[in-house]
Amino acid sequence: MGRVLALGGSMDGFAAGLKLREAEPGSRMHYVSIDTHVLGMVIRGATGRDIPGLMSERLIARMGLEAEPYYLTDGEGTAFVLGGLNLRTRDYARMGEMVRKMGRIGTAQVVPADWVAASTTPSALTAPGRMQYGYQWWMPKDARPGEVIAQGIYGQYVYIDRTRGVVIAVNSADRGFREPGVEDGNIEMLRRIAAAQG
Repeated sequence: MGRVLALGGSMDGFAAGLKLREAEPGSRMHYVSIDTHVLGMVIRGATGRDIPGLMSERLIARMGLEAEPYYLTDGEGTAFVLGGLNLRTRDYARMGEMVRKMGRIGTAQVVPADWVAASTTPSALTAPGRMQYGYQWWMPKDARPGEVIAQGIYGQYVYIDRTRGVVIAVNSADRGFREPGVEDGNIEMLRRIAAAQG
């Protein structure tokens, strides 16, 4: 994928060219970023709209973000869906607050509450002792009620603790984010901050 991007190629073309399957769908959990990009391809195909336009209309404007997002794109100018969504830290926190309040911002229901509930409930067949996964949302391996995480590369987090009424957004550039114990340590830190606030 990196080679395709470095040479100015198409993320859609890369995704469409993948033919091998590691396991039968639904038989086990293995997070692969390109799967998320495929969801974006489906959304664009179904609506005839680009992701930034849809996001702006359906989410960004309704959430009252401080600034329009910046999207990373492939060589054809197509916005990534697997990552590369750049928001101000306060706007990531606002997104988390909407999820904490089951899709609401103020009096507006931005995202249906039943979708938020379904997407933030572990549903993937993750291995015991590993992070749990819903529909694009992570939950710690020992998740407490109402604990949900958006997690990005290099230690990016939007941590939500509904029980305590806390949302924490973290932008970072930790090259060691995959090192053993880093994820567990980060989650413990976020929990301690939430406990001190809640």
